[in-house]
Amino acid sequence: MAVRIVTATCACASFSVKVNFSSQLLPADRALCLCTSCRQVSGSCGNSYIQLPPSEVINPSKYNLSSYDTSEDLTRYFCSKCSAHVLVHRKSNETWHLATGIWDDTHIINWTGCKWVEDTRDGGVSVWFKETDDEETGGKRKLKRWMLRDGDGELVRDGTLERLSKTEKNTTVGEERLKAQCHCGGVRFYITRPNEDSRKVRSPFPDLMVPYHRGASPANPNNEAWWLRDNDTKYLAGTCTCDSCRLSLGFEIQTWAFIPKCNIFQENGEGLDFKMGTLKRYESSEGVQREFCGRCGATIFWHCEERPDLIDVSVGLLDPEEGARVEGWLEWWSERVSFEEMAVSKNLVRSLEDGLKEWGRNR
Repeated sequence: MAVRIVTATCACASFSVKVNFSSQLLPADRALCLCTSCRQVSGSCGNSYIQLPPSEVINPSKYNLSSYDTSEDLTRYFCSKCSAHVLVHRKSNETWHLATGIWDDTHIINWTGCKWVEDTRDGGVSVWFKETDDEETGGKRKLKRWMLRDGDGELVRDGTLERLSKTEKNTTVGEERLKAQCHCGGVRFYITRPNEDSRKVRSPFPDLMVPYHRGASPANPNNEAWWLRDNDTKYLAGTCTCDSCRLSLGFEIQTWAFIPKCNIFQENGEGLDFKMGTLKRYESSEGVQREFCGRCGATIFWHCEERPDLIDVSVGLLDPEEGARVEGWLEWWSERVSFEEMAVSKNLVRSLEDGLKEWGRNR
C-alpha cells in the first residue's frame, strides 16, 4: 500500500515525529476551526488538526509536552519550551490528532473552509476565505462556512452574521478597555485606546507593510505611527505565516494586533509585566521574545529588542464579545499576508490573501 510520510516538528524541535498516511485516504478534508476555545487556547483565529491513522501511535510522554484539558473529552498537548500546539487526544473514541501547522507538507490537505463560525459573532477570518485553487480541475473551488461543525452541519446563510452582530455588545470608540485572556485565565490583561504616549513609540515598518523578501528598506526615519489607525482611535492588526510564528503556534496562520506597551495593563491596573500570571518566555531568535501561557499553551505576545515598546498581541485572546475580528478596536491590513512567501500551505494562504484584498477593496 502506498504511503505518504509527513514530518511534524515544533519551533524548538523538542517535538518531531514522522507519520505514515495511506495515499488512498488523501487528500484529507479539513476545515479551520474558529470556535472560541480554539481561539483562546492558541491565540490564533483558526486551528486545524488531522486524525492520525490507528497504526500511528505517538506517546506524549516521550516528548517535552504539557497537557491541558479544554473539555471533558479533549486533551491538548503543547511544547513546554516553545508553546507549539502539537496533539489532541479525544477520549470518547480514543483517537489522536496532529496539528497541521507543524507539518512539512500540507499538499495532502483538502481545505474545505471554516467551521464553528457562529462562535466568532462577526464571521472571524471566514469572511476572507472565499475560494481556493482546485488541483484537480486547475480552476477555483468555493470554500464553505459552517455555523458549528463541518460535514452535515448548517451552512452560514446570507445575513446570518449580520443578524448575530446586531445582538452583540456595540463597541464604541469611547470604550476605554478591551479585555484579553487565554483559555485557562492564567494570563489576563486589558488594552486601552490610543493616547499621546502611543505616538511616542519608535518602530520600523513591519513585513506586513514593507515585505522583507523584496529587499525594500523597512526603516521609518520619519517615525510614522503606522500602528495607529482611523484617526488614532484604533490599532493595526494583520496576519502572519512566517516559519517562526507557524512552528511556535502549531497552526498555519497567526493573527497579531500591534499595541504600544504603554496601552497594555495587567488586570490589577499595573503596567505590562512579562512575568505576570502563568506567562513563560521563548526566545525564538536572537533578540526576539515570545510569551505564552505555561498552563494552556496560548501564544500571548511577540516583541523584540529593535522595537521594545511596540508589542504584538494575539488577536485570539481579545474579548470574544467584541467579535473575533474586534473591528471596534482594530483595523486589519488587507494588502498582504506577512511572510506569505514562507507559507507551507500555499493554497490556504493564497486564499487568505486574495480574500483579504477583496474584502479591503469592498469596505
